[in-house]
Amino acid sequence: MSFILGPVGKPTHFELSISKSSFLFNLALVPVIVLVIGYLFRGHRQDEHPKGCTKLGLQMQSHLADEHHQQYHMPAKVPMNGIIKPAPKVKSLWVYPVKSCRGIELEKGSVTSTGMEYDRLFCFAQLKSPFPVSLDTPSAEKSKHQWEFVTQRRFSSMALIKTEIWIPDPASPTYSPESTEVQSGGVLVIKYPSMVETGFWGTLSELWVSIVGKRPDKVVRLPLNPTTRQINEHGYFLEEMKIWKDTPVCLNMGTTIAPNSKLFLEELQAVIGCTNPLALFRITPERSREVYRCAPRKEVLGWQPRVAFGDAYPLHIMNLASVRDVGSKLRAGSFKLSTRRFRPNIIFTGFEAYAEDVWKRIKIGGYEYYVSCRTVRCLLPNVDPTTGEKHPSEPNRTLKSFRCVDEGDIKNACLGMSMVSATPESEIQVGDVIEVLETGEHYYIKQ
Repeated sequence: MSFILGPVGKPTHFELSISKSSFLFNLALVPVIVLVIGYLFRGHRQDEHPKGCTKLGLQMQSHLADEHHQQYHMPAKVPMNGIIKPAPKVKSLWVYPVKSCRGIELEKGSVTSTGMEYDRLFCFAQLKSPFPVSLDTPSAEKSKHQWEFVTQRRFSSMALIKTEIWIPDPASPTYSPESTEVQSGGVLVIKYPSMVETGFWGTLSELWVSIVGKRPDKVVRLPLNPTTRQINEHGYFLEEMKIWKDTPVCLNMGTTIAPNSKLFLEELQAVIGCTNPLALFRITPERSREVYRCAPRKEVLGWQPRVAFGDAYPLHIMNLASVRDVGSKLRAGSFKLSTRRFRPNIIFTGFEAYAEDVWKRIKIGGYEYYVSCRTVRCLLPNVDPTTGEKHPSEPNRTLKSFRCVDEGDIKNACLGMSMVSATPESEIQVGDVIEVLETGEHYYIKQ
């Protein structure tokens, strides 16, 4: 570029050209900045707080942040070598609102006859045939059309689906008894990794990813406990869904979840790698599944234990010392084994590894619980709960090398215990002291 020297020998023409270029460049940036702000506002609107509600769960660091500390490694029948033994108490509490998706850690919670409140109320299912049927359809025809539950056992990327529960809070400045969020008893929020978008918004999305280094989550909201009016407005309907050997009639919140629900479900199919159509089901309280097998009977409790979409029993309790002992036996160089891989409701400390194997009845805080049986482990703990990556063999291989300890199922390993509350309603919180009231032998009864 040429330039003209001014009276004092300075390149005035060049300076004016640079100034003009900078102005034009900044001017060109204005619409880009506006569009990026619009994109961010789009995401913010999607992720704003439900009106009149407060988010359930810890508002602080996880109680499991120190789960790998040496103080929790207490092998059975091994001297502690001067390590101070922590008091037996509840260390961490968890609920999993949507089966096989991310859980929510609590400071305290309520326990009902079906387990922890908000636990496994929802479940994704895949359609095994393309045509719809009604409840009155003959069984032979209905068997060709079947919604069947899906989990991380097959679709490990479900670990990437985050969940939130927002519950009505009269102290909230936006609280109103007439709001849809309050009338439905709260809101379930589902967040999942966004896919690569195309077109205009896709370009902005990729620009945003290049700036912050990660793709924003997509967000979908659902009524936690939809009213009759909401069920009719959204077009939800009752339909059978198969989970293990049960086929409870549940609320199909299928393709009418939201205005963009079809895209939401298709995106989720891509995220988890499922080729069949997906739907989201909610358990209806009057159709929860009765639990027998090793559970106490109605004659003992006054009611028969039930579950929503849990695998087998209302509660799952786990000894951190047992998990640490299993982790210490993994091959050298393996990952650190987190208790989160086993998806328990209650994690406790203060007992030696596997002390829980013989528990029959315990007291947590002021409430009693029946310890029904050992928990037989499947391959789900092989899935990393943070990344969704599935290890080809661990920890299942290590568990099977020494934890096939129940005569009821000698081919599979056991870790953790399944429980039933002795009262229809109780409370539990982190720090509650655990007292063993009765011990004895267990014999696992298969499904």
